[in-house]
Order: sequence, then C-alpha cells, then structure tokens
Amino acid sequence: MKKIAFICIAGLLISLCSSVAVQAAETDTAKSTSKESQEKQKQERYVLLLKDNGFAYYLDTKNVRWMKIPYSETENIVDAWVRLVKIDDDGEYSYPPKYFLSHYYIRPKTRQIQFLSELEVTGRPDNAITERPYSSLHWENLVPGSIEDDIYHGVLKVMKDRNVGGSSGDNMSFRDAIEEYLRISL
Repeated sequence: MKKIAFICIAGLLISLCSSVAVQAAETDTAKSTSKESQEKQKQERYVLLLKDNGFAYYLDTKNVRWMKIPYSETENIVDAWVRLVKIDDDGEYSYPPKYFLSHYYIRPKTRQIQFLSELEVTGRPDNAITERPYSSLHWENLVPGSIEDDIYHGVLKVMKDRNVGGSSGDNMSFRDAIEEYLRISL
C-alpha cells in the first residue's frame, strides 16, 4: 500500500514539474517576444515628424516628457527635443554627420509653442549649452501650416501613439492630496 501511495505521489510530482516547465517555457517565449519589441522601440529613438526645406525633423522619444509649467505648477506642458538633419538633393543624408538639436516647450491647453534653443552638433553633442530662460512672454500661437504647427501636432501625435513621455494627468498620490488640500504635513 505504501508503495502504491509513493508511486502515485511521485507521478503527481512529475506531472506537476512538467506543467511548471511548460509554463516557464511559454513565459520565456513571451518575454523574448516582448524584449524584441522593446529593442525595436529603442532602435526607433528618433521618430520622423516631417520633411521640409531640405531638413528632416525627428522627435527624440527618449527625452520627451510632460512637466509642470515653470513658476506655476498648475499646468502641464511638453518638454521636447527635435533633431534636424539636412537632406541632400538626392534624398541621402549629408556627410560628415552634422545636425541640429532644437529644444521646445509645447503647451497643449492653449495650443502654443515656445522655442528655447538650437545647437549645431558635429559628432557628439556637448551638454554645456545656454538656453534662453523661460518666460511666459515667449509663448507663440500656432500659425497654420508653419513648421512649428507641424512640430506641435507631430510631437503630440507621437506621444499619444507610442505612449512616451509619461502621463499628462496630475496623478497626485494620497499623501500629496492630504498635504495639498488638508494642509497636513506627513
């Protein structure tokens, strides 16, 4: 009787182990598929926004983000870097690889854009740049058909389609809500 019970328990353990192994293999396959898609998205860091006036405009999806408007904390704006690459007449990129990086703030609530800086890059960009300081007076209304209009709509579309840049919502935690509205510091 003990031998039969032992054989039954051993059989159950073997079948349990084999089902766990199958589930692990399926999970590994799913993970490798998701890793491949993540690597593909990493490769597509710069997404084409538009081509105009001999330049291709690419959004840097790694550095685009929602942020609070400076000195206000009441409204969210988009902080975006756009890469401008000169295109030769035959459609090929020019060499040596020289491009421009433009920094923009985008304000969806009022449909405005603010240009902060542009730097010319040959090789690797230098982090020691001087941008004009933020000012609420520098917001520009969109002119239909302008490059800024295309950049504005392109950036917001890419952020929505690819789910990059985080959330535009306030996403206040319970602790933050208590501190903000009840004025109780935790």
